[in-house]
Amino acid sequence: MTKPSPFLGFEIADEIVRPRRPRAGAEPPGAARWKAAEDRLYPLITVDPALYEAALTLVCEVADVLRGQCGTVTELVGADAAAVLARCPSAPVLSALGFDPGAAFDAACACRWRELTAEKTDAELQAGQDGSR
Repeated sequence: MTKPSPFLGFEIADEIVRPRRPRAGAEPPGAARWKAAEDRLYPLITVDPALYEAALTLVCEVADVLRGQCGTVTELVGADAAAVLARCPSAPVLSALGFDPGAAFDAACACRWRELTAEKTDAELQAGQDGSR
């Protein structure tokens, strides 16, 4: 059994907090690429922790920019990677280290997509708990 957590887009199952997955069939164009970027990024921690930390910093910077400019999934799909990365101070550092900043952009898009889809899901869950509709 799962229950909502106090953190947007997360649920608690068996005392483990995990991201709530967007509903099936709701994947926008690019979602597979976004998820693949996450899958490539996160194993870096085992082979190059310093690069992983730098990449994660960039993912967080990109996600912050996306939160400010993408209030809908449609806006997220249309986000310009080059324009977003230009606003992130870590992007040149990652490029110099040989890491593709585009992968960090895609991973941040996956994160923002989960947030956007979870906002509606969390609101629906709250409405169900309150008895309001």
